Amino acid sequence: MAQYVLVHGAWHGSWCWRDVAAALRAAGHTVVTPTHTGVGERAHQGGADVTLQTHIRDVLAAIEAEELQDIVLVGHSYGGMVISGVADRLGARVRTLVYLDAFVPESGQSLIDLVKVALPAEIAAGFIGAFHDSAREGGLMAPIPAEAFGIKPENRAWVDRRCVPQSLATFTTPVLLAGSAAPRERVYILADGWDPSPFRFFAARVEGQPGWRLVKLASSHDVMVDMPQALAAELLKLA
Repeated sequence: MAQYVLVHGAWHGSWCWRDVAAALRAAGHTVVTPTHTGVGERAHQGGADVTLQTHIRDVLAAIEAEELQDIVLVGHSYGGMVISGVADRLGARVRTLVYLDAFVPESGQSLIDLVKVALPAEIAAGFIGAFHDSAREGGLMAPIPAEAFGIKPENRAWVDRRCVPQSLATFTTPVLLAGSAAPRERVYILADGWDPSPFRFFAARVEGQPGWRLVKLASSHDVMVDMPQALAAELLKLA
C-alpha cells in the first residue's frame, strides 16, 4: 500500500483534503495531511514570524512522526514551494512528487518571484500590490476569495469560511535547495478550468521534460474541493 502526504496551499488547512483523503484511505492506503503553522486548526499559532521554512519543517515533522518511507508527496498551489523543500531534504524517501496546480521553484526563488514570471505584468502587479498591502496589516495576508480561483459556487462559502490570513513571510522567503537525489517520478496536475492561472506557466515548462508527466483536469484551482474523486483517481494511479 502507498503512503501519501497531501500538503495544502496558502490560507487553507488539512480540511481541504477531506474527500480526497477519504477516497485514498478507502482504497487501503496511508494518508497524512499536515496543517501548516498559522492556518487551519493551527490558526492560533500564526504570526508575522512564520516563514516558508516553518512550513517545510511542519511537513518534515509529520513525516518523521509517522515514520513514512517511499512517499507520494503532493503539494497544492503554495504547497509546491513546501514540497520542493521537503523532497530536497528527504531525497530517496520520496518516490513520487506531485505538483497540483502548484508553483515549481528553483533554489533561491520565493513565491512572489514566481508570480512575477508566471503572470502577465498587469495581473502580477495586482497580486504584488496585495502582498505589499499585507505588510501594512501586521504582516498577514488575507485570503484571496474562492471566486477568483474559479471554485464552484456551491463550494465557495465553505472555502472562504475556512481560509484564514497567512504570514507574508511565507511568500517572500526563498526556498533553498541542495539538489538532493530526484524522486523517481514527477507529476504536474494542471487545473485546466480557470484563468488567469499562473500555473499554466509551470505546466508548459515541465511538459515533455525527462522524469515529468503532465495531467490536465478541467477544474478550478481547488481541485481537491471541486473534483475530489477525479483527483483521487489520478493519485491512485501512483500507488
